[in-house]
Amino acid sequence: VTDNTEIKSEGNYKIDTDNYSTVLTIKSCTRKDTGEYLLTVSNLAGSKTVAVHLTVLDVPGPPNGPIDIVEVAADHMVIAWRPPKDDGGSPVINYIVEKRESKKETWGMVCSSLSQTRLKIPRLQKGAEYIFRVRAENKIGIGPPLDSQPTVAKSMFEPPSPPGKPTVHDITENAATVNWTIPKSDGGSPITGYILERREISGKWIRVNKSPVLDLKFRATGLYEGNTYEFRVFAENSVGLSKPSPVSDPIKATRPISPPGPPINPKLKDKTRETAELVWTKPLKDGGSPILGYVVECQKSGTTQWNRINKDELIRPCAFTVPGLIEGNEYRFRIKAANIVGEGEPRELPETVLAKDILTPPELELDVTCRDVITVRVGQTIKILGKVKGRPEPDITWSKDGKILTKDKRTDIIQEVPRIELQIKSATRADHGKYIISAKNSSGHAQASAIVNVLDRPGPCRNLKVSYVTKDSCMIAFENPEDNGGSEITNYIVEYRQPNQRGWSIVSSDLTKRMVKAHLIENHEYFFRVCAENKVGTGPVVETKTPILAINPIDRPGEPENLHIAETGKTFVHLKWRRPDYDGGSPNLSYHVERKLKDSDEWERVHKGSIKETQYMVDKCVENKIYQFRVQTKNEGGESDWVKTSEVVVKEEVQKPVLELKLTGVLTVKAGDPIKIEAGLKGKPQPEVSWSKDTEDLSKSPRVKIETTSHSSKLLLEKSRRTDGGKYVITATNPVGSFVAYATVNVLDKPGPVRNLKVSDMSTDRCKVSWDPPEDDGGCEIQNYIVEKCESKRMVWTTYSSSVIMDSVQVSHLIEGNEYIFR
Repeated sequence: VTDNTEIKSEGNYKIDTDNYSTVLTIKSCTRKDTGEYLLTVSNLAGSKTVAVHLTVLDVPGPPNGPIDIVEVAADHMVIAWRPPKDDGGSPVINYIVEKRESKKETWGMVCSSLSQTRLKIPRLQKGAEYIFRVRAENKIGIGPPLDSQPTVAKSMFEPPSPPGKPTVHDITENAATVNWTIPKSDGGSPITGYILERREISGKWIRVNKSPVLDLKFRATGLYEGNTYEFRVFAENSVGLSKPSPVSDPIKATRPISPPGPPINPKLKDKTRETAELVWTKPLKDGGSPILGYVVECQKSGTTQWNRINKDELIRPCAFTVPGLIEGNEYRFRIKAANIVGEGEPRELPETVLAKDILTPPELELDVTCRDVITVRVGQTIKILGKVKGRPEPDITWSKDGKILTKDKRTDIIQEVPRIELQIKSATRADHGKYIISAKNSSGHAQASAIVNVLDRPGPCRNLKVSYVTKDSCMIAFENPEDNGGSEITNYIVEYRQPNQRGWSIVSSDLTKRMVKAHLIENHEYFFRVCAENKVGTGPVVETKTPILAINPIDRPGEPENLHIAETGKTFVHLKWRRPDYDGGSPNLSYHVERKLKDSDEWERVHKGSIKETQYMVDKCVENKIYQFRVQTKNEGGESDWVKTSEVVVKEEVQKPVLELKLTGVLTVKAGDPIKIEAGLKGKPQPEVSWSKDTEDLSKSPRVKIETTSHSSKLLLEKSRRTDGGKYVITATNPVGSFVAYATVNVLDKPGPVRNLKVSDMSTDRCKVSWDPPEDDGGCEIQNYIVEKCESKRMVWTTYSSSVIMDSVQVSHLIEGNEYIFR
């Protein structure tokens, strides 16, 4: 049973009952099948009823309408609705809101995840008609929609009505004040401000104020003088702008005009016996119209009448020279400004003016740029500026170096008192110097001077000289140019070239001294040139006229050194000397030798040509005659002074032999080295020399070489032996006598074998080995002995000690029972 109606097995219902159960089946159930079902079971014993609640889930129904349009505006609306009566058996979890314009068929999504039943729909188009629909959603799905009535998006208020017709006053050449009245209606929303527009006649409307004004008036600026303008006003509220107000009456932007104010600070600038020069400043106020000019009036002392000076036209500048004054009279002056309206108030000079000449002596003042040295470069224009004062006007003269300057092609003299100027075009170096400006009148004279420096390249260097020439260098010297070009010389440039070359090579380009050393190649010729440089540039070069040759300078040589008579004979004299210390720069030296008898005044040349050696045998002398000899040196540079010997008798000399060993002490050599012994030899006649050792004549030994000259005797013994040591005897003999010298030689060699080697003091592990020193120690002291041992059964020698000093040694660490041999 449901809803008090018994269900029968028909239609969508089917009931199946057996002895144990009953089943109710509802096919294609709908939401309407939800409700209470009662099952009643009965028999003879009684009945039993149980209740079953059935819920059929479905999507929710449409929201409960209608949709309320809560708020309407030009760009948005607010809508509201109520939840659906049937939530489909499951709570509503979301609402979906859509919109469309009435004239369109497509829906647009507004919101798909809304849990409230109220929504503001933004971004609507003003004036468009919209329909909205809302659908509910539960966990089963989305239900059918609820549509709203068509609604137009428009404001709830109206724009205000237009303001009243504007009026314009307080007009100037560039501004005017505009007033208006409030609109009759504010459209339901308070007025937030007013917009003012202007236009020129038949032109476009232009907004005047950037932001709305709350006041009922506005000062419009930025007008152009002479133009005609109209104005209109808009009122604004939250809805928008009103329609424009009626257009104002046209107005013209012009300034209000009145006569100008009085001129400022009129004063007397200058005067003569017939004129007065007046100056003033324009008025502070021009009366709203440009000042057209000025009127000057004059009043003679003792009268009250003011006479206009400029009767025909106005004076435009703020200065005027009043003519026609009578010398000695006093005058008063006043000035008035005039514009298009008329003349303004006058302003009088504070003092009276006496018509009389002003006499002042000249005053000269150079321009600031001319008070220090005026520096220009060659080719530029020299300008000397100055100012001159004086009454009457002074006569101006310019002079330099005592010469008065006049106008010519390069010189221009400008005299526009008080300005004076001297211009010299295309300046040359000769234009530098002191310029005198003289000013003279009947009251006195004045003078000023200006120093002008014309910068140019320096002049040529002077006195270029090349000196101290050698085969590899020379010195170049010069003097400063007479004219440094008006600027300090910064450096000199020295160059050279060979005659067969066109190009010049630099010796030095940053030379600050006036002397430099140049490096040359021997036997080459060179030209040199030099120029000075300052900050303007390099000056002209000065060249050497003739080339110089790179060779050492040749001078007269020095005198021969140590001239002496080496030997005299029966008819000859042997002269010897030494080369001079100074050869004069030439290695090609030769000598002249001359002689003379004691009582003669004439010197006789004893040879033909020149002698190259430093000795000469003068022969053909007369025996037992007294001679004097002299020698001089000669080279390409000339001849030296003579050097003389003392007087000498030419005769044969005799001298006992003398030997001088060139050996001190004992000569020690190592075996195998040569033995060299030398002895100086003197004696006349020439002595005979013999060498011996142990009475043996050494000249017969094949290992010995003996060389004897007039001055020495030398012995050379090759590959010396230990037996070559001993005493060597040198004997020199001539008819006058003999001389014996001795030389001791020690030949060093290895020592001989030791003697009497014996072993003693034997024990289980040691013994004593002793010996006698060798007969021959090799020529020097024995330093140490070397002891070796050997086991007889092995026969291998080992060193026991290599530094034994004594003639015995205690040998230890022997092995008991072994047999040993020692050496």
